[in-house]
Amino acid sequence: MGFISTFGSLLLGALFAVSINAQCTNPTVRREWRTLSTDEKAAWISAVKCLAASPHNPNLTATVNASISQIPAMNTSGSFWDDISYMHMDLNVKIHQTGMFLPFHRWFVHSVEQAMIDKCGFSGGFPYWNWTIDAPDFYESSWWQDSDPESGLGGWGDPDKDYEVQDGAFAGFGLAYPSYHPLRHQYTAQPFAVFAASSPTIAQFFNETMLETYANSTFHTDQIAAIIAGNPGDYVNFQLSLDNWIGAHGSVHAITGGDLAGTCPATTEDCIPGNKWSPNSPLFFLHHAMIDKIWSDWQHLNETSATAFYGGSVQAFDNTTYFAEYPTGAPPLLNTSSEIYTDDMFPGAIIGDVMNHTAGYLCYVYE
Repeated sequence: MGFISTFGSLLLGALFAVSINAQCTNPTVRREWRTLSTDEKAAWISAVKCLAASPHNPNLTATVNASISQIPAMNTSGSFWDDISYMHMDLNVKIHQTGMFLPFHRWFVHSVEQAMIDKCGFSGGFPYWNWTIDAPDFYESSWWQDSDPESGLGGWGDPDKDYEVQDGAFAGFGLAYPSYHPLRHQYTAQPFAVFAASSPTIAQFFNETMLETYANSTFHTDQIAAIIAGNPGDYVNFQLSLDNWIGAHGSVHAITGGDLAGTCPATTEDCIPGNKWSPNSPLFFLHHAMIDKIWSDWQHLNETSATAFYGGSVQAFDNTTYFAEYPTGAPPLLNTSSEIYTDDMFPGAIIGDVMNHTAGYLCYVYE
């Protein structure tokens, strides 16, 4: 996988070797999706479908006022997979453009993996999606050409059927939010004008050049390598380089479109689009495992980056000046003792628990 995989080998190197202690003596290995065998792919997909066939978790509790989250009411007849998406919907304003972004999503992927193990017999070793491979020609990439009904992720959705995915293991994958519909993926080369138009608050952060940007121009191999090598020890600017208004994280969501971008199904009335129900798409977790890998590679490249953390708990969206001051969230500030938001969906943790993914609470490495 080029430069990025080279950094993955550092996980077995000296910098953090001392952290692989008695609590983490046999870390699972996270590998790029395309390096998995057909059986390994099918096992991961089967575990996702198992969660989608599991019942609603009655412990799930929305903690953000609906006037702020702007999401529909909880559907208790939905599945455990729908609960996973609903949790992300509810916490959306707390876990994006705040200091919770990277820790929460590291914990979130881990929690879903653990549910797959506990509920569905998954053997672990969560895969990731190295989308730098696909960046040069995202639409025609081989990523979208595996239609195997048991081990394939499927292709682009049919524009005549609201971009519902028609092939692969997730064809007809039913979802409860924002209203019932099958999984959708809609290639959107220049998505930012639509995104900005969804909210006057968001629109203020985009100029004309940004609105015309091709999403896949933001996540090529050399760009991600520069993010990993840049800003040693500077958590704020590292996160900003990865998750700015036009950055690799959001661009992959947006170019994939459909559920991964949080667009509204054609049949849903009074729907407010956004990145809220993006975990509807199983690709969300492959994508965020890649985001986590980039954070891991950055942490392992420089000793000062290993424990670097800084961010607030409130999105600084009042104006562009305020956001420039607090791009990873405004006060009250978070710290490594701050609790990760869970909505009682999964067992809790603090930010410090997930700063090192080979320290015991977490126990995995990247290939």
